Amino acid sequence: MPMSSLKPRALMIVRNSVTEDSRVLKSAWSLAEGGWDVLVLGASSDGGVDQFTVGAAVVARVPAKFTVRMTIIRRLGRKYRYLKGKYARKFFPVPNSTPAVPGLSRAVGVMSPYALAFKPHVIHAHDYTALPIASALQERLRVAGTNSKLIYDAHEYLQGVHHLTPSAHTAFTNAEKEGAAKSDAVLVVSEEMGPLIRDYLSLPFAPIVVANDPVVEGRRDSLVDLRSACGLEPGVPLMVYSGAVAPQRGLSTVVEALPSMPGVHLAIIAQISNPHVPPLVEAAHKMGVGDRVHVLPYVPNAELVSYLSTADVGLIPILHRPNHEISLITKFGEYAQANLPILVSDVRTMAAEVRRIGNGEVFIADDSVSFIDAANKVLGDLAKYRAAYTPEVLYSRSWARQAEVLLNVYANLVADAGLTAIADGAHDFVLGDVKPLSGPNEFVR
Repeated sequence: MPMSSLKPRALMIVRNSVTEDSRVLKSAWSLAEGGWDVLVLGASSDGGVDQFTVGAAVVARVPAKFTVRMTIIRRLGRKYRYLKGKYARKFFPVPNSTPAVPGLSRAVGVMSPYALAFKPHVIHAHDYTALPIASALQERLRVAGTNSKLIYDAHEYLQGVHHLTPSAHTAFTNAEKEGAAKSDAVLVVSEEMGPLIRDYLSLPFAPIVVANDPVVEGRRDSLVDLRSACGLEPGVPLMVYSGAVAPQRGLSTVVEALPSMPGVHLAIIAQISNPHVPPLVEAAHKMGVGDRVHVLPYVPNAELVSYLSTADVGLIPILHRPNHEISLITKFGEYAQANLPILVSDVRTMAAEVRRIGNGEVFIADDSVSFIDAANKVLGDLAKYRAAYTPEVLYSRSWARQAEVLLNVYANLVADAGLTAIADGAHDFVLGDVKPLSGPNEFVR
C-alpha cells in the first residue's frame, strides 16, 4: 500500500456493513472530496473481504462483525456458566471480572494490517461499537511510530440502548469511557445530545454537533413518484413514513387514526421483509382502512427526495425513548428537502425543531386523538407549512452544512502538523482493485 505525504490521511472504523450507514458514507465522501485520503474499514456480512469506493474514499470490509443476539444455544450456555459460577463461588470465592467487548480481539487483529500500512493522521470511530477497536489501533500505531488523533462519533446515547445483553452493555460502557478519555474530539448528532454525552463521559471539552442531514449533491429524479405508486390522483391526501419499522417507531398510532380521517392515505416505505409491517396492514384491514394503507419497497437513496415529494405530509410518530428524545434523524432532513410538512411526536429535539421552523405540527406520542388534531391542521393548510422551507432553512438541514463542521474538526486536529488537504480527487495510497460508486446517495434505502 504505497503512499506519499501529500495528503492527510483519515481511517474510519465502523462495525457494520457500511452501505446501510448513511452517516459513515456521507462523512467518508465529504472528507475525501475535501482533500483527505480516506480509508473506511467496515465489517463484511459473509466473513470475506471486499472493497469499493464512495466518491474518492475507499471502503474495505473485513471479518469484524459481532452479534449479541441470544440464540437458544447461547442462552443455555449462559445458564450453564451462571450455575457453574454460582456454585463455584459458593465454595471457592473468585474476584469479579470485567466483561470483554464482543469480538474485539478478532476485529483489531483483522484491521491492524490495514491501519499499520495506511498510517492515518486521524482515526474516526463511528459509534460506541467501533470506539474500542479504534482505541486499540491508535495504540498499535503509536508503538509502531505513528501518532494518530482520535475522533469518537457518538451515533447514539449508549445508556439509552436496550438491545444489548447485560454483559455486552457493561463491556461497551467501560470501553466507551476509556476511549472517550483518549479522544481528541467527540461528535454528536444533535444539540440535545451534547451536554448529555459530556456529563456522562466526563469530557473536558464540549462535543461538536454534526447532524444526520441528507446529501443534496447527486440527487436525481425518481423513475416513479410515490403518489403514482400508490395509485392516487393529485389532491388525494397522502401521508408518508419512510424508514425502519418497529413498535417504538409509533406507526400503530397513525393506523389507529385513519378511521377518523376519511379519504386520507398512508404510504409506508420500508423493507418488505420487515416482520413488523404485516401486523400494521392486518390491523388496518380490521379497522376497515386497509385500502388506504400502501406498503412500498425502498428506492435508490439518490431518488428518495424526488420520490417523497408527491406526498403531502412526512411522518415521524416515534415513541418516547432516551435516544428518540435527543435525535434529529435523517428522515427529518429528507422530508424537508422534499418540501413536506412534518408531523412529529412530542419527542424533545425534533418537536423543538418543528416548532422553531414552523414546518409542521407536534402531537402527543402514542395518542391517536392528538395525532388526528395535528394532522387535520397540517392537511388543512399545506401551503402555510411548506412556506417555512426557505433556502436558508433547507441549507441548514443539508449535509453540505454539516460537512463544513466536520471538515473544520479534521483541519483543527492536524493543524499543528502543518498538513493541508488537497481536493484533487486522487489517492496517495493503493488498496488493490476496488469497485467504484459515484457517491453516498447510490445505495438503496
